Amino acid sequence: MKRIIIILVLILLVPSVKVRALSCSYNELARLKKIASNVNISYDYVEQDNNVTFTVTLNNLNKEIYFVDMTNYRTYNYENDEITISGYRSGQTVKYVFYSVNSRCEQEALYTARVSFPSYNQYYKDQVCEGIENFSLCQKWSSQNLSYESFLNKVNEYKNSLEVDDNIETPPTVNETPWVQLIVDFLLDYYIIIVIILALGLVGLYFLSKKDNVYS
Repeated sequence: MKRIIIILVLILLVPSVKVRALSCSYNELARLKKIASNVNISYDYVEQDNNVTFTVTLNNLNKEIYFVDMTNYRTYNYENDEITISGYRSGQTVKYVFYSVNSRCEQEALYTARVSFPSYNQYYKDQVCEGIENFSLCQKWSSQNLSYESFLNKVNEYKNSLEVDDNIETPPTVNETPWVQLIVDFLLDYYIIIVIILALGLVGLYFLSKKDNVYS
């Protein structure tokens, strides 16, 4: 009986050891995550016929990883250190999920990268925007889903508001000089006369005091 129990315990331990040997170690997973996070991602666009399409370039790829484009679930295996993917839309957000080619670590996502493309304004070149290119609805990258008629109405409303502001007369500013400044200016302009008057006054006081001393 005791021998049977020992055999059963050994049978239960064998699968456990095998699973541990096939699992992805912590150090290996950390190393692969670092490789995935070092992938550089940039994008560019092509403007044509009042529309834009975006292309994404991923470089610093590594043969130990592959990634999945979650917009169409297409898998991209390593072929070169760099790859360019085209056909993305304005205002779209793309998500790339990186995995390991190592069968022991392939079940866990190593890194997720997101790329958000700006919204293209197809009306920004319209003549109605001349002179007000800084207005939000007249900029190339503007998030708005307006019909052309609504776009014209809003832009013209903005132009009319500018004309109203220009016609408002600003009240004339009155330059009020502080009284302290007036006194300082007066002293600076007539300081010679003031000094003479003060000197004569002191001399007069001196003689008066001397005269009083003589008679006292």
